Amino acid sequence: MSVGGMVFHRHVLIPLDRARLPQLTLHSTQSGPVTIGTIQYSAGVRVETGPVRDGYQINIPLMGPLRTARNDETLLATPSRAAVYGLHQHAFEGFETSQRMLGVKIDKLVLERRLEVLLDRSLHGAHIEFALGFALDSQRGKDWYTVLQLLARRIWVAGALAQYSSALLHLQDALITGFLIAAPHSYQDELSQPVGPAAPRAVRRAVQHVCEHPEASLLTVPELAALAGVSVRALQSGFRDALDTSPLAFLRDRRLTHARRELEESSPRTGSVAEIAERWGFAHHGRFSVDYRRRFGEQPSQTLSRI
Repeated sequence: MSVGGMVFHRHVLIPLDRARLPQLTLHSTQSGPVTIGTIQYSAGVRVETGPVRDGYQINIPLMGPLRTARNDETLLATPSRAAVYGLHQHAFEGFETSQRMLGVKIDKLVLERRLEVLLDRSLHGAHIEFALGFALDSQRGKDWYTVLQLLARRIWVAGALAQYSSALLHLQDALITGFLIAAPHSYQDELSQPVGPAAPRAVRRAVQHVCEHPEASLLTVPELAALAGVSVRALQSGFRDALDTSPLAFLRDRRLTHARRELEESSPRTGSVAEIAERWGFAHHGRFSVDYRRRFGEQPSQTLSRI
């Protein structure tokens, strides 16, 4: 199917019953390097596809199981066990009833570059070999799926984050990095190996830059590590040793502080909690309120209303 091929990858629909033409229904949207879409195949069809040459794709069945194959490997994918594809041809077995899936494609170069940043070394042109199955009922899988659902809801609401790109960037970053951490792949053992902490001066450099430049609190952890001149994992270890926190928690705390300052300087007539939260990278309003109250002892709406 040419439309499916333009969004995800090349599809060939083979009717199980020659008297019934196969159909594909696709709704998709793109957020930077991430494409998310729902794909529905009609009953009585088998799907054959080529390699996903420009990305890595995750298919999550939304209606019943999905028997899929990649090379000589087969998997019964379910709503709690996704299927992952890359540079291998794959196929879906024939559907006796209609099949609906949530498809996620992550740009190949972006994902591989993110892995290089996490490993602090080059892949030398190699690709990431993901296992065919990705358990979404593990703790890491659940966390990743929560980020995916949040990103999908936000970008499918027309104009929801049009003027708040920082929130989208943080969700994209969490989805990409989280996928490399949660899904089994050929570099997982190396990625889980401990690394030495960044030198205290690198940690101080990162902290000083964020404290002196409010907009720097919107950096992602990989961007902060690059600014400090160390790897992501070294920065994480350095923050843990020097400050007993993580770079992510440090950046979140700074963004909470800036959001509070803006709430104090605004009123319900000049701004809203949602607008200010999203401006400082908080896409999940409920989580923002919980973190804000834990940090400052009151709801953000109370701060905004106090003049």
